[in-house]
Amino acid sequence: MKKVKFIVFICLFILLPLAYFNGFIRISDLTSEQESIAKKYGGVYVFDEKLEKEIDKREEERDKVNKEILKEVSNIQDKEEQNKQLRLLLQEKFYDNPKLERVLSNGKKYYVTTRDYGNEFKKKAEVPEIYLNKIIDFIGEDKFYKWQPFISMSYFYLDDNKNIIPIKTGVNYYKGYKIFGLYGDEASGIRLYKETSINISGDNYFYFIDNKFQKISNKDKDK
Repeated sequence: MKKVKFIVFICLFILLPLAYFNGFIRISDLTSEQESIAKKYGGVYVFDEKLEKEIDKREEERDKVNKEILKEVSNIQDKEEQNKQLRLLLQEKFYDNPKLERVLSNGKKYYVTTRDYGNEFKKKAEVPEIYLNKIIDFIGEDKFYKWQPFISMSYFYLDDNKNIIPIKTGVNYYKGYKIFGLYGDEASGIRLYKETSINISGDNYFYFIDNKFQKISNKDKDK
């Protein structure tokens, strides 16, 4: 087996540079139209700016308190005592602090990950069709389905009927490519390449204003 690996390695050492210069190592074909769609429409889509800013502020406050607690226990040398104090402080200053609850001004609990929703309700959190259609209408049905993006939710809450109400979503376009080399092992088998993907979306920021999405800026905008 070692001899086989050595032979394969030598072949790759000789052939891969040739393959590279002959254009065999490249990202999967990406048309200028696809790239244009990704750059133009990929990014963050905000349905409710007011609630988005509420969550941004609350999450900053939570992060600040969490860091202060970690700093407070960082000088405790005994690991067991450190963990004990950490649990006590987290319970007192973080979990039992009403000012840090993930609750919006409308009284609804908000979520910042679909994982938390899944753990609570034992089902996958998805963007409701009525909201997804607003994104599709903005991008254009032909463009959307010609090269369908991955839609994710960053911020959302539930109405009185437990329906998901998105606040901030992400529209991301990915393109697959191959990396050539020696991968795998004796058990799974040796592969000459591995497949992965990259996000080629634009860093756009869109707000739903006057019943339509409008581009505001990019993700690095000042809030």
